[in-house]
Amino acid sequence: TIDVIFPAFPFFLYTNPRWLAYLLEPLIEHMLSGQYPNKYAMHDLGYHFPNATGHADGRDEYMPLEECGNILIMGLALVNSLIYDTDAAAGSVWSSLGGSSFDPNPATSAFSLGKIETREGVFGLDDSWGGSTKGSKQAQKWVSKSYRLWKQWTNYLVDLTLEPEHQLSTDDFAGPLELQTNLALKGILGIKAMSQIAEAVDNMEDAKYYRNISETYIKKWEEFGISCDGSHAKLAYHWYGSWTTLYNLYADTLLCFHLEGTASSSSSFSQIHRNGQKLLTPSDSNPQKPPSSGKVGFVPHRVYKIQSSWYNAVRQTYGLPLDSRHLYTKSDWEFFAAAVTSKDVRSEILQSVAKWVNETTTDRPFTDLYETEGTGGWPGAHFMARPVTGGHFAFLTLAKACGGKAMDGLAFLDEEDENGVAKKMVLAGGEKVEL
Repeated sequence: TIDVIFPAFPFFLYTNPRWLAYLLEPLIEHMLSGQYPNKYAMHDLGYHFPNATGHADGRDEYMPLEECGNILIMGLALVNSLIYDTDAAAGSVWSSLGGSSFDPNPATSAFSLGKIETREGVFGLDDSWGGSTKGSKQAQKWVSKSYRLWKQWTNYLVDLTLEPEHQLSTDDFAGPLELQTNLALKGILGIKAMSQIAEAVDNMEDAKYYRNISETYIKKWEEFGISCDGSHAKLAYHWYGSWTTLYNLYADTLLCFHLEGTASSSSSFSQIHRNGQKLLTPSDSNPQKPPSSGKVGFVPHRVYKIQSSWYNAVRQTYGLPLDSRHLYTKSDWEFFAAAVTSKDVRSEILQSVAKWVNETTTDRPFTDLYETEGTGGWPGAHFMARPVTGGHFAFLTLAKACGGKAMDGLAFLDEEDENGVAKKMVLAGGEKVEL
């Protein structure tokens, strides 16, 4: 199920990105076979385990924007995980272990199991994952095989993500809703991700096309999705007075989009060029001098700041509620959201989750759905020990992302004024106002 793999994928990126590839490959292969009739990404591999029969009737659970955005974000995350110049820059400490040979045969998998090794007396170990020798070639081989699908999913987002129709997000227990701010952001980030997936196969025309669309959409998204007083993101564009945990903002940082226009430009982590060489950018030639475009970050940094301040204001006894409709929360999304807040807010949210673990009484495994007030119990559904708790690795994954520079790129969240007071920010007419 794509929308279950997505909240779990920080765990796989941190431990072994190969496992994430192995989870996505069956879904991609099934959709490449032509057995799934819809233009958007399939929700899951079917209801007839262990037979992966899919949904030939196209009647899988309907959350099309969710699944397209998820798989595109995870696709670029995998591409990025393959490309690193030194062992220390790898997203996982285990990625660089093993041999570095590359199989150019287009008929074989980019992630073949045929290279089993013996190291330190242990048999059955994988070869290395990406790296300077084979990473860009491996990424090109993987993306090329299914490129038409990546474009198909992205084109679906281009048509429908800016103003989402009435549909479910991954939080299906909350019911369908139109014009969801957080869902629209995921789709826009998916389009942006496709611009860099296209670069992986040297399709610079597609890269430019999707980049331009995503940049146009993110400006409109901010106009539609931020509250009138500029203090927070709304749950839905038309739902004035509402608010949401903007957990999809995490992908903007994980994919290094937040570094654009800074001295640590994201292009150095995701742009792949012919023969595996990347072009020099202004930040490459002079790392002390940021590019002069004037734009910093794909999602404006002011959005990060207002959300960080807002979470501090709405946090409850046992954590950060999912949105303004209820007091329940999802622990995976709490970690996603907290990972891209200021250090103080991050610590407060984590302490609240720890308080829930320590104070509430249960003999059940760690849940990803619980109430943030009262007894901290379950709001109907009893979710227990689900794979989505891989999202609890969100902080660890960011610490290794972007060649180890992802968290440095969030330093603006902890800026202080001349009096040593942390800056807080709201938006006024699209302009930032420091308080």
